[in-house]
Amino acid sequence: MESHESFRAMDTDIDLFIETAGAPPPGAFIGVRLLFEQQEERFSRFREQSLLSRLNRGEVIEDAWLARVVAMAIDAHQLTGGYFNPMVLPALAKAGYDRTFKEIDAEGPLEPQRVPDPAKVIRVSGLSVELLAGQIDLGGIVKGWTADLAAEHLATDHRNAFVNAGGDIRCLGDDATGTGWAMDVSAPDGSTGWNGRLTGAIATSTTLKRRWTVRGGDEAHHLIDPGTGMPSDSPFVQVSVKAEACWLAEVWAKAVLIGGPRVMQRAERAGLAVLAHGRDGARPVSEGW
Repeated sequence: MESHESFRAMDTDIDLFIETAGAPPPGAFIGVRLLFEQQEERFSRFREQSLLSRLNRGEVIEDAWLARVVAMAIDAHQLTGGYFNPMVLPALAKAGYDRTFKEIDAEGPLEPQRVPDPAKVIRVSGLSVELLAGQIDLGGIVKGWTADLAAEHLATDHRNAFVNAGGDIRCLGDDATGTGWAMDVSAPDGSTGWNGRLTGAIATSTTLKRRWTVRGGDEAHHLIDPGTGMPSDSPFVQVSVKAEACWLAEVWAKAVLIGGPRVMQRAERAGLAVLAHGRDGARPVSEGW
């Protein structure tokens, strides 16, 4: 029997599915709802008292959750050759995304910004985290990580679990129709870019959503190229990545979307499967899709 629940968290739609032999107990999804709320309370840059906001204001924070995800972000920066960089928050704010997306009212023109190396400006010692310069944004990696944690939590009592956090997908076990979970990835034109069965994780990143217009008429989006500190100008408009963990798929999807074909090759060398959609309609695809 398949059971489903959906709710809003992290400014996106969260969908949960479990496959059970009989009816699941009441409250089967409560723990995941609580997990997403706790993660948002810890890491939202739009909540003044979140651990992230306090870190960005200069506090030294001692917290196991923050230390873990910051270490993951530094690792992701190294794995992707610097194309995933959590230090883009000032550049993102300068481009206009300094409030929730529905409240954006960008005033200034787009200008290059310097984005520092996180390994040089973030100090992690045990459970203690200190930011020496700049500001950090952990939204994407936290969403992917939370999808991982949510699926693992559900699978503790219900072996077959599927979590979709706004396109960040993690699943364990199987649905009722076969091995893995049947799913699809939409192409930018609304058609089906891929359909098949998944065990593991997929994350999709795109520059076609979360766009706004700045003064002068230029369009901006939320994916900042760490090399320029401006919204990326990649030949790709959408990238999906398969990986064992959703947080890893998420950072690589963002990195490939920003860096283009060269970073796609780097992801493939790391053993990841990439499905990209180009502005010209091309669709480069790795083995494994």
